[in-house]
Amino acid sequence: MSNSKIQIVVACGSGVATSTIAADAVKELLTELGIQNYNLVKTSMTELPNMVDSTDVILTTNNYKTDEKPCLNIMGFVTGINEEKLKSQLAEIFLNLK
Repeated sequence: MSNSKIQIVVACGSGVATSTIAADAVKELLTELGIQNYNLVKTSMTELPNMVDSTDVILTTNNYKTDEKPCLNIMGFVTGINEEKLKSQLAEIFLNLK
């Protein structure tokens, strides 16, 4: 995967509010990890199923599970709860895809 961009989807209920906060935190983490080769898209939970096939990592602020791709609830970036653990989990996912 080193030659292609990591495709990341960040979804929340509306695709606007909490996904923006969470997406900003994800971008910050990617910068800290030195990962620049990615494409991040924000969407709503309603539209998410249409995007699963074309993404590498699914990040949501709601409950969503799939065994097809790495999938993680990142509400901690919005609430600040367990944020460091969340960063660690995400770093592992991103570094394995790098």
